[in-house]
Amino acid sequence: MTTGVYPPPRQVLSAMGIEVCWTDERTMIGRALVDVDLLGRRGEPPGVGALVPIVDLVAGTRAARTAEGDWLATADVWLHERDLIEAGPIELATRLLRAGKRSTVVAVEVTADAKPVMSSTIEFSRIRRDAAPLGTRTPGGPGEWVRLGSGPLLERPLEPACGFRLVDPSTGTVELDRGDFVNNSIGTLQGGVIALLADVSGAALVGPGSRTVDLHFRFLDQTGRGPARAGAELLRTDGDGHLVKVEIVDTSTDRLVGWANCRVVAPG
Repeated sequence: MTTGVYPPPRQVLSAMGIEVCWTDERTMIGRALVDVDLLGRRGEPPGVGALVPIVDLVAGTRAARTAEGDWLATADVWLHERDLIEAGPIELATRLLRAGKRSTVVAVEVTADAKPVMSSTIEFSRIRRDAAPLGTRTPGGPGEWVRLGSGPLLERPLEPACGFRLVDPSTGTVELDRGDFVNNSIGTLQGGVIALLADVSGAALVGPGSRTVDLHFRFLDQTGRGPARAGAELLRTDGDGHLVKVEIVDTSTDRLVGWANCRVVAPG
């Protein structure tokens, strides 16, 4: 097994222990070696947002093989819980749905302990090679497992490790600063962490013990100096489910950088 250069050690993607394998020229699978008990809140099963960094990197690696050296930026993420994530290992099966000149779409089915737990779709915007800040890399040959990153696995719960700050639960206001653990390769907040911020905000609004079971996240811009601030609004309540809108702004510019709809379920 070989080790990739990016993500760097002690960054969130490396801490997930993500590996991918091309079973043939068209099919790629993945797995995450992270302890699933560290992905949830207070010992509870994680919401779908905790898996966005894993799913995003695996889907992006699958999409990169069709990009001909162009850069891919995550544009939209849809995630839907199928069952509780109670034990590992986390395994992922990818399917390329579209590879166009402007966008690429990848579906990812996630299992945990051999049980289907999540279905997701990710759309990437394709950016010309001469306009891209970085190149892309499509590691591995058929049957070769490749680690995407290096360094130790996550050693404490994911949300405290990222540094989310709950400012006001009544409005779902949560903030996040830039830092080595949560930054991407160009020094802004990593996209999967921004989507997790939306999950944290929506769950904070609904109340302690809540879990996000459906998430549509739209990336609108990169976060600058920050911090990033999420705020939530309750749109509808049906039984134990709550539809919540979340908006994320870069507080240094008041620019809207992310938008989400979350379905959040209350405990019990």
